Amino acid sequence: MSIVVANMIGTGIFTSLGFQLVEIQSGFGISMVWIIGGILAFSGAVCYAELATRLPEDGGEYYFLSKIFHPALGFVAGFVSSTVGFAAPIAGAALALGAYMHGVWPWINEMILGIGVIVIISCIHWWNARLGIDFQKGSTVLKVGMIVLFIVLGFAMATEYVNFLPNEQAVAEIFRPINSQEGAGNSWSIFYVITPAFATSLIWVSFAYSGWNASSYIAGSIENPKKNLSRSIIFGTLMVTILYVLLNMVLMMSTNLENLEGIKEVGLVAGKALFGIKFGEIMGGVISILLVSTISSMVFTGSRVLAKMFESIPRLSVFSKREEDGNPRRAIVVQMILALVLILVMNFPQLIYYIAFTLSLFTMITVLGMIVLRIQQGKPQGYRAWGYPITPIVFIVTTGAVAVFFIQEKPLESMYGLSTAVLGFIFYLFSKPSNPS
Repeated sequence: MSIVVANMIGTGIFTSLGFQLVEIQSGFGISMVWIIGGILAFSGAVCYAELATRLPEDGGEYYFLSKIFHPALGFVAGFVSSTVGFAAPIAGAALALGAYMHGVWPWINEMILGIGVIVIISCIHWWNARLGIDFQKGSTVLKVGMIVLFIVLGFAMATEYVNFLPNEQAVAEIFRPINSQEGAGNSWSIFYVITPAFATSLIWVSFAYSGWNASSYIAGSIENPKKNLSRSIIFGTLMVTILYVLLNMVLMMSTNLENLEGIKEVGLVAGKALFGIKFGEIMGGVISILLVSTISSMVFTGSRVLAKMFESIPRLSVFSKREEDGNPRRAIVVQMILALVLILVMNFPQLIYYIAFTLSLFTMITVLGMIVLRIQQGKPQGYRAWGYPITPIVFIVTTGAVAVFFIQEKPLESMYGLSTAVLGFIFYLFSKPSNPS
């Protein structure tokens, strides 16, 4: 559960509000996008919980899609997971950490600090698996505790009034009418669709919620997976959803929304507004430290996905070697290098859009795979996805619609994501991997 929570609570929640406020200026609209994002994450989580308990092996989408569809699709999904799903978020979290620390101490170089943090945390996990796990648990408890404290103090000290109830202007930010008709002297509509602004904000939110499937990547390393996997995914997702909605309310109530618009380090701005400059800077420093937990969880999880992939590639199997305690040291080094390359070649918004779009495609295919497995093998003996078939259908349709919108609005970042998948397939043909056991 600490892996799930740490993967979810990271860069997105501490950075995305400022970019959402560029498109949506109402408290109701922002709250709705986070609530809907939580519903979608929960819908995907219950599906992954069934898959992971049914196929309890390390690897996540790589293992699931290889078993359900074809090793080629599984390999491409694993390639995307190892690059976009873990290395890119590690780079993004490191950049966000650097931005927060630079806001507190302007003399700090964001890029150098981000690179240093990636190297140090990778070394901790490389040195000893048990040390890495204990570090992960402790940093996650600290993270959740500090967020709860920030929420409680924020509600007690916030002075700005923000309307979180629906009104005509707020609803118009979310829905726009189609098939408008004239009637009784007023324009009215039979059908409505979400606005481009809301869809763009949903992309940011989907990135913030990414990680709800984290424990499925290490299913083979979890004790009693048929019981613990579903609990870790579902309860972790529900906890984070509640924290996200409350935290965004506090951030919006801390200061005038214009002061947060387009700002990456919104937590630092909100902290200064709520508690004064000095204590606000301390809170900004604390938030940057909390991002260490996010980086740590991704280093731990992502390296195991890489190791699982390398096992099936004869030419790269040397990188799949694990130590006696199961620690994939060589995969940790490979992942660290990937993250360092990405932090040097992409800026922060590009990283977020690239991650959100590409991951959504493969989570959508994986949830579809859960339906296919149900059709092929019937209901599982253990955990069954709550709300089936409504929850997987809601997830697939909504995620697919947002992906289509994203391709139209962000063609460059879409091309990066699709190119990564194509590169993974080329790599598959070159490597000639064997079927996962």
